[in-house]
Amino acid sequence: MRDSKAENMPKAFDSKSQEEKIYKLWEESGYFKPENVKKYLEESNEEIKRPFVMTLPPPNANGDLHMGHTCGYSFHDAMGRFNRMTGHPTLLIAGKDHAGIQTETVFTKKLKAEGVDKWELGRDEFSKRCYEFCLNAADNARNQEKRIGLSADWEREFFTLDPRLTAVVYETFFMMYKDGLIYRDKRIINQCPHCRTALADVDTYHKEMPGIFAYIVYPFVDDKDKKRAKERFGVEGITVATTRPETMLGDTAVAVNPKDDRYREFIGHKVLLPIADREIPIIGEDTVDIETGTGALKVTPAHSPVDFEIAKRHNLLIVNVINEEGKMSGDIPERFKGMETIECSKALVDELDKLGLFLKIERIKHEVAVCERCDTPIQPIISNQWYVNTKPLAEKALDALKNGDTTVIPEGQQKALTFFFENIQPWCISRQLWWGHRIPIWYSGSKELHDWMRDNPGKTTQDFEKEVGKEAHGSGKIFASVEKPEVDPDWNNEKSLLFEEETDVFDTWFSSGQWPFSTTTAINGFDEYYPTDVMVHGRDILFWWSARMMMLGLYRTGKAPFHTIFLHGIINAPDGSKMSKSRGNTVSPVELFDKYGVDSLRLWYYSDALPGANAPLREEKIKGNRNFVNKIWNASRFVMMNIDDSEMEGVKKKLEEGHFEGGRVKMTKEHIKKVINYLTKHQYNLGAEEIREFFWHEYCDKWIEEVKNEIKEEEVGTEKRLNLLTELVYLLKENLKAMHPFIPYITESVWQELVLMGLAEGILMIEQIV
Repeated sequence: MRDSKAENMPKAFDSKSQEEKIYKLWEESGYFKPENVKKYLEESNEEIKRPFVMTLPPPNANGDLHMGHTCGYSFHDAMGRFNRMTGHPTLLIAGKDHAGIQTETVFTKKLKAEGVDKWELGRDEFSKRCYEFCLNAADNARNQEKRIGLSADWEREFFTLDPRLTAVVYETFFMMYKDGLIYRDKRIINQCPHCRTALADVDTYHKEMPGIFAYIVYPFVDDKDKKRAKERFGVEGITVATTRPETMLGDTAVAVNPKDDRYREFIGHKVLLPIADREIPIIGEDTVDIETGTGALKVTPAHSPVDFEIAKRHNLLIVNVINEEGKMSGDIPERFKGMETIECSKALVDELDKLGLFLKIERIKHEVAVCERCDTPIQPIISNQWYVNTKPLAEKALDALKNGDTTVIPEGQQKALTFFFENIQPWCISRQLWWGHRIPIWYSGSKELHDWMRDNPGKTTQDFEKEVGKEAHGSGKIFASVEKPEVDPDWNNEKSLLFEEETDVFDTWFSSGQWPFSTTTAINGFDEYYPTDVMVHGRDILFWWSARMMMLGLYRTGKAPFHTIFLHGIINAPDGSKMSKSRGNTVSPVELFDKYGVDSLRLWYYSDALPGANAPLREEKIKGNRNFVNKIWNASRFVMMNIDDSEMEGVKKKLEEGHFEGGRVKMTKEHIKKVINYLTKHQYNLGAEEIREFFWHEYCDKWIEEVKNEIKEEEVGTEKRLNLLTELVYLLKENLKAMHPFIPYITESVWQELVLMGLAEGILMIEQIV
């Protein structure tokens, strides 16, 4: 153990070595656990307030943390430390997210690099190896979470595939299925041909790519219409402009605006779909933009969300011509089957040109939705998937917002969340992946049989066998169960009864959307720790995560899962662009930890990552914060070194007596009130500015200098010296308490130096701010 004399205190603050030592001290103290905080408060005769609980966003269990993660955890930790220091037994629940498609993609690439093919490996072995991969990656992420200072209860950390959480997730599914809120339906989805799964909008991004506008003539069926069209348009049909000629094989109508004088008289008439030779109607649709293209819109309900809604309004046929792998299929001419979409587009244009139905092509640049994981353009296709009827759930969430049960910071994002709930659409919760919670459904006979019979109401299993050419080994009925059913009451056929297990897994947001109540249930602390207090994350996942937590939490418990949603700023590259590995503009938080120290980075987050805003990385500001951190160390060292060994007992005695008054003490108490107020109102930028300005310019620039001058001529050991030096130590300790939630490492390090000298006790993390 180091000598307690102040002159042996290191001259400079070595953040890296101190961070490791201090975090170990915190962890070994046991005060990350709310039970131990409660015990400390009891023994110290402090007021014990209600528990403060936060469930932290679990990062993907497949890699390192990024700047956004450490930003969020800095705010989480500041809130946790502040509440722990103001009488609340505090519980921060950390975790790791299995992260469905993201992890499956990352691990598949890893296997490929090792020469292993995912499909040859098989689902069970893939899942086993992926689980091991995630647990190993989670260790690295956890070390980085600890490095940022996160004071979470690590004994209560969860992986989202933990069997205890899975039990809760399945229980919710069964309840919602029984209540009719979960159902199977055929709708438009975002399909990634490469990943072979449905995607949520959040799993895609828009990318500018070269494209075409192809002008194609759809000839009228009636000779009179042909003649009239020839007179008006110069061709015997109606011309459409499309960026995707291949989808024309799935067209079931041409839509025009009833207000468009060019086409009004043709509404209700028919054109012949070229190549497919199928008659389709011209319909009147108010949403068609008269100015775009030719003003005539080809309607492909199976491959466009907009067209799908038009089809529902006009009761149009839905013809699927692109499969899950992005290849042409279905009821189309044989020569096109199996083609890639671009290949088919070129072949169609050639044939249309020979038929005299292709007018021209324009080269354009347009925004295309692509898979975030593999950069493959997504295909909107019609598909049978599992859905949640979110409307009744959203209505309860809206009530929670309107009643003030949950508040969003900043206010503008509360309006955005309200708008989202008011206009919510059904939620597709099935993903065609191997990695994740398998949907607990069994099909009597087969999934194909069930979907066919649902698409063909009134028909029987015999009709299925006749039309599809396959035997039906069941009724097509669905059974919601984890275990395979033994019987199907509706099956009395002599053929053997077979059950097919659902191969799809849940959308990751379905399980993570239950995070607050699934975790508190799993630790047997639901009654004590739910609802939680604050949910903190970036605004980019407000609709995908907090919205779902609100809907599912209210459905399962009747209570909103948290009273506040705090949306910290999104961390961007220095030039303001989004950080991206492909762009090469990412910055590892570990690099900044090592370069400037954790406290310096945390202080920058509080100052710049304002709620709902974008925060370009500014290293010069982080560097400036390091100067402040060093100022705290140097000022503290100066105060301690100015106490002579012979004066130490006198200072200790005066500190124990605790009678402090005067202007400096009064100003410090007012300062602490301000800091408490800022932290209570989640105004972290103002709090960070307050602690910096007060300590640097009041404590250091004024008070230390004033005391230096006042004791300059005093003999060692005089009452005046003892009083002034004791006051400086007292004020230092009070400032350390106020600064601790923001910059825990430097403040705890100084506190432990005071402990070593006998001028303080215990651990700063648990000291009460008053």
